[in-house]
Amino acid sequence: MTVSCAADLIWGVNGHPFNAYPGISIEQQLDYIRDLGMKSYRVNISSADSATKLAELVKAGKERGVQILPVITPELDLDNESIDDLYAQAYQLASTLVSRFKDDIRVWELGNEMENYAILMPCEMQDSGIQYNCSWGPAGGTETSDYFSPRWAKVSAVLRGLSDATIAVDPTIRKAMGTAGWGHRAAFTRMLQDGIKWDISVWHLYEGDPEDAFKFLATFGQPIWLTEFNYSGGSQRGEKQQAEGLVQTMTLLRRYQSLYGLEAAHIYELLDETYWAPSYEAFMGLVRLKKREDGLWAPSGRKLAYDAVKKVIANGNAGSSSPTVSMKSSPPAAQMSAPPVADAGAVHPCSLDALDKSAFNHANQVAYAYCLILRRMPSPAEQWREVVAMKKDPSIFPTLTKML
Repeated sequence: MTVSCAADLIWGVNGHPFNAYPGISIEQQLDYIRDLGMKSYRVNISSADSATKLAELVKAGKERGVQILPVITPELDLDNESIDDLYAQAYQLASTLVSRFKDDIRVWELGNEMENYAILMPCEMQDSGIQYNCSWGPAGGTETSDYFSPRWAKVSAVLRGLSDATIAVDPTIRKAMGTAGWGHRAAFTRMLQDGIKWDISVWHLYEGDPEDAFKFLATFGQPIWLTEFNYSGGSQRGEKQQAEGLVQTMTLLRRYQSLYGLEAAHIYELLDETYWAPSYEAFMGLVRLKKREDGLWAPSGRKLAYDAVKKVIANGNAGSSSPTVSMKSSPPAAQMSAPPVADAGAVHPCSLDALDKSAFNHANQVAYAYCLILRRMPSPAEQWREVVAMKKDPSIFPTLTKML
């Protein structure tokens, strides 16, 4: 991909107009966005039942020069539904929505931070047959082996369904897909290995410098959209800190625009969600929120970050015309290689003495039971099957009984 960056980034913001803060009209929300100088409103949609509201939002957005970026977040039971059913449901939802709005919405974000569901957790089995350390936290997501294969298969099915449906409706509609940020780079590699097609690589950012992530994403040859960013914790530690943090990040993003093909950046979010207090989720907005006497919600003033963001956007492209940069290259070799997958018939012996008996999560209980009775470790699929069953019945005895 070749990128020539003479224009400023597409600045946008997130909101939840379909299922949050009743009492604040979509017109009020879009008026804020226009006043900020933003051009895009990212909104989540989980059901075809919200299509009428989305149509109202698209119409009101057009009147104000604001494009709508819907992110399709299907309501699915990932634990219990089959891969085929998950694919079919995701396909149907995307097909319904994209078909209805194909003339008005030309970019759709497909899924939101879905790779989080598949991140390898303590005591889970890796495809290599080695148990992930029970004393560690969740895996970093930087390697393809950092994802638990049985859960990744579910995630992949949903993402493939969303992507395939969009292509079937109109292959020229752009598909934005990606991860929660942090270190979750290798999810893109697994998507590529699974044949999932996307046109825009999505990243989220709440702290730190994203340059290393952008360098990696640029190797896929697709433009990058940062569809969520903010100062960590929003204004929880003070409005001044949030304002300064956002200005610093926006300045940094402009610097990386031409270097790595960054096209758009969306702040999370427009309005505080006060009802989540004391969680940081209550403080992420640019506009404060208050409850009215009738139980509905109303704006309660602009934060310092609002005017700071507005000023940065008004300053335009930060000055200089940028060189044309060629971005097409190969992802690092370590990321291109497929994760090592254990042979289906392979047996991985175990030692009870080597197992961490201090960890009492379901994954370790299953591993211990397999080692005790079958003298081997479970495969990832076997372990996950039993863990799902134990979520319904936490007792270890049904598993032991079945194995005996």
